[in-house]
Amino acid sequence: TMEPPPPPPPPRWRFTRFARITGAAVLTCHFYYIISQTRRMSASLFPDFSQYDAPYLGAVDDPLSQQQRRRRLSSQLPKWLADYFDWHIAMRKKYPGTEILTDPNAPGLLIKACAYKCGGLHDRLGGLGWDLYFANQTRRIFMIHWCIPAPIEHYLVPNMVDWTLPWSEDTSHLWDERLFSNTTEQHIHCDRAVGEWKGLFDGYVEYMQGEDFWEKNIDLALDRAVHGNYSKVKILRYKVLGVDQRLEQRLLARHNETDPIAWTDAFPAAFWTLFRPSEGLQSELDGAFRHLGISAPFDHSAPPFYAIHARIRHPRGHMEQPIESKIGDKGAADKHGLGWEEGSSTKRFAIQVAQHALMCAEEVQLKRHRLHVPSHFFYADSEDLVTYMGGEYAYSGVRVLNMTGVEVLHIDRQQQHAPRSYYSAFIDLFIAAQAS
Repeated sequence: TMEPPPPPPPPRWRFTRFARITGAAVLTCHFYYIISQTRRMSASLFPDFSQYDAPYLGAVDDPLSQQQRRRRLSSQLPKWLADYFDWHIAMRKKYPGTEILTDPNAPGLLIKACAYKCGGLHDRLGGLGWDLYFANQTRRIFMIHWCIPAPIEHYLVPNMVDWTLPWSEDTSHLWDERLFSNTTEQHIHCDRAVGEWKGLFDGYVEYMQGEDFWEKNIDLALDRAVHGNYSKVKILRYKVLGVDQRLEQRLLARHNETDPIAWTDAFPAAFWTLFRPSEGLQSELDGAFRHLGISAPFDHSAPPFYAIHARIRHPRGHMEQPIESKIGDKGAADKHGLGWEEGSSTKRFAIQVAQHALMCAEEVQLKRHRLHVPSHFFYADSEDLVTYMGGEYAYSGVRVLNMTGVEVLHIDRQQQHAPRSYYSAFIDLFIAAQAS
């Protein structure tokens, strides 16, 4: 059992939590505070949750298969994260429904809120390591809320850990109704309602972060949430777009944790612990698997297939010719503005990258599944490139398909569409996740 963290620094240092220190006269105070805070954080990667007096209640009401899946996924997680999930499940059982909000003994909530301009699927879901780290370090229940393009529950629902806001018609008095107004093509001031929650990183720049954010401000904000004047605030929000390398560095340097979550088995384990497709998305996903002639998820007896993603437009150009326009007439991100004139350097560059990716995939296929006819599913951030590769390779040994055959709407930049209009992006994600 970890020792409880030491008491906060003496009051004379407390002012450094809330102000950006620029004067040389207070540099020594600030340096002392950062060092002491770093020492505290390094001793508390797995915080002391004993104050809540709630043993792990597990999945006692679930079928045996659910318990088996949970154990299997937990075995792929670092201990601190498996323990956090255990605690999270226990808290939601101990304080069911709105009791998590109304019971004074219940822990606080940390909500990853998408109110406005939150990025695409990677920006929203790719930073799970940071999300869960923040929740663990603040001793709070991790939740997710989207204003755009629609509530996240249209696409993803809880699997083993409940991250949803407890809302129903009977509990509307506990929430600002604007939070749940985005059930049709356009939300009504949902972003304003989210903005009324206090932010975990209030006073700091949590978007397009600088060096100070990663090295100092995170510590100051976490300490404010645990020991400072935000410790009694029931709901804190944030929308940090995490950087994998920064989390890896922090976990190793501060906590001697070698599993960075990103790019290890811990990420899919955490993802499937949290999420499963919604009923509507699952129906469309089943149809897509049948249409594309590939196996249903986790059917390991089916022939293998490979997914290739050629991200031509990111960064927003290359050394020979910059890409001038990021957004086209339809507002699609990363799909317009790539020069496709015959003989242009951008077209040559795009084709070379795509062909090289196919060669790499073929090489892997020959090593792993030599006896199978390869199926390759091709993604790109240029519709022109997808069309070109489909025509060039459709009748050769490599089968190139765009996942759904329809325009994939960007969930951040293309708004005011019906919620199901965004299924294609999630279908692409889940199909690629099952690739060999």
